[in-house]
Order: sequence, then C-alpha cells, then structure tokens
Amino acid sequence: MSNAEHQQDAAPDDALAAWRRNQDQPWNRLRYLLVEINLHQIIGAGAAWRVLDVGAGDGRDALPLAQHGHTVLLLDRDAAMLAEAERCAAALNISDRIRTRQVDVCAGDLPLDPGGYDLVLCHNLLQYLPDPTPLLHAMGRLLRPGGWLSLLIPNPASETLRLALQQHDLVAACASLTATTHRNHFYGVEMHLRELPAWCDLLSDAGFEAIDYAGVRCVNDYINTDAIKFSEAGFPQLLALETALGRRSPYREIARLWQITARKAARSAWMAQAQRTGQIREADNSQA
Repeated sequence: MSNAEHQQDAAPDDALAAWRRNQDQPWNRLRYLLVEINLHQIIGAGAAWRVLDVGAGDGRDALPLAQHGHTVLLLDRDAAMLAEAERCAAALNISDRIRTRQVDVCAGDLPLDPGGYDLVLCHNLLQYLPDPTPLLHAMGRLLRPGGWLSLLIPNPASETLRLALQQHDLVAACASLTATTHRNHFYGVEMHLRELPAWCDLLSDAGFEAIDYAGVRCVNDYINTDAIKFSEAGFPQLLALETALGRRSPYREIARLWQITARKAARSAWMAQAQRTGQIREADNSQA
C-alpha cells in the first residue's frame, strides 16, 4: 500500500517525493527484495500468471513480476501513485503487461470479475483497516480455486524488540506489550496489531488455507547502526542473511514483517465455506 494518501497536509508532489525517499532507504529496498524472492518461490517457472495488486501504490511489488512476463492489474486510491507506476512501467518497457485502476480498496468492494486471478498481492494494507474481513472475502472471490494470496503485515512483537534493542527505550518497550495498535509515524496513522493465529483464523473464515509464512527483516530493525545497511559491501551480506533467516524458526517469529502466503480452497470446499459465511446463496451454488 502506498499510504501517500495518508499524508493529508502535503501536496501530491511532495507526498510522492517523500514516499520515493522513504522507499529508497536500504531497509525498504531489503523488504522489496525479500518479498520478491518469496513470490518467485510461489510462482516458479512456467506460464504467465494473472496478478492483482490490491493497494499497489507505485507498483514496486508488482513491476518485477511483469518483468518476468506476468500480467498485473494495480489497484490503489491514489492517482499520483498509479501514474508513477505507469511511468516506471514505461521506463522498463513493460507497459503492455501493466494496467492500473483507481479504486478505494479500503472500502472492501473490488469491482472485478470473480475467479480471474492466479495471485493477489495485498502488502502493507490490512493492518490499517479496523476490520479486514470484507477485503479478505473480496480478494477470495477474485482468485481462481487454488489461487494464491500474499499478505504483508507487521509482527506485533517486533515493535517491543525494536524499542528495547534499537531505541533503548525500555519503558516504551514494556508499554508496547499490551498495545493493540501502533502508530506509523511516517504516515501519521494507527496500525491494528494482530498475532499470527488471528490472521490465520481470518484467512480460514474467508475460504483460504494458510500455507506458510516468512519473516521479512528478521534482524535488520534491531541493528542500531545504519552504517552496514548503507554499505556497498554490507547490504548484500545483510540480504543474504535475511534470506537465510526468513523461513527459519525462531528467527521468523521476531521479524519486523510477516509475509503470509495462503491458497484459496478448491472449488467445492470454497463453495461450502462461502455458503456458511453468506458470500453466496444456496441457489447460486446449485447452478455452479
């Protein structure tokens, strides 16, 4: 999610420039590279996939997929961010594989044909919604049976560790243990914190099977000096370490972010779940 729209006091050009600067920091470069590695493990080699990016921002998660031959539709409510995505796609000569649509994705209503996508990305968005259930169900409707969903969400424990180990603020670290929200100071908005089992329950209720999760930035956010992160030699070493740690416990349990990959249940199982949760009527099922 771009979240540039949350910077209410900034002009559009200023908000976009601030977003670019923030995303070019080494810890965010690290985040994008780790997520890309995890996505390629899902997709593998073979035919091109139809990808939907919900809350796509400027398309930094989706553009590398288009570079590998996949077709991508970017949804975001920020027109300036979508225009930036189109500019980047043109510079990479992949405009034929990228489409954009301005949609208020936070409303939970995605006006697209059901079953039309192999992979849906929803990165750094759901934590800003008090109730992510409608959007999870909407994304489920858009996936083909057996299609994949990639979520990127914050790990509540990471804020406590960051405050203690990086900021050395033990009072704030102790207070964070019982917090249900955390303020994102760059965007000036509250994030709703949920533990991993709660996300798995929400996914199951929406007709998904939670398959696996990876830690994104398992140690980066606890290193209290940025020199190695900005170092030409240090950054590749950090990327290699983070890649090795991301799917290993206990390291992924302390990561700053979790990338959850979940698969939409097979058609019969999904239809039964959809009936139970009211997504479709019994009559609709009889005609399927």
